[in-house]
Amino acid sequence: MLNVWIEMQHPQHGLERFRIKVIKKYNLAANTIQPKILSRSSSGINCLYVGRNVSEEEVKNYLVNYFREKNLLEAITKMKMQT
Repeated sequence: MLNVWIEMQHPQHGLERFRIKVIKKYNLAANTIQPKILSRSSSGINCLYVGRNVSEEEVKNYLVNYFREKNLLEAITKMKMQT
């Protein structure tokens, strides 16, 4: 299992730290990345379900693209992958 720790500058709350759990599921398609959305979080993602052939680099690229679409990429000060 992999965790992605994210630190971002939130305009109302100041510095905010949270983690996104990456859970490998073997009953998904091999190259699938499926987010679990949580509305309370400022990022919106609580965890990611990934297929068995998804690499850490693909997870990182997915998160960067997700935050770019939500216009939150500029607010992120640190993104750390932890196994």
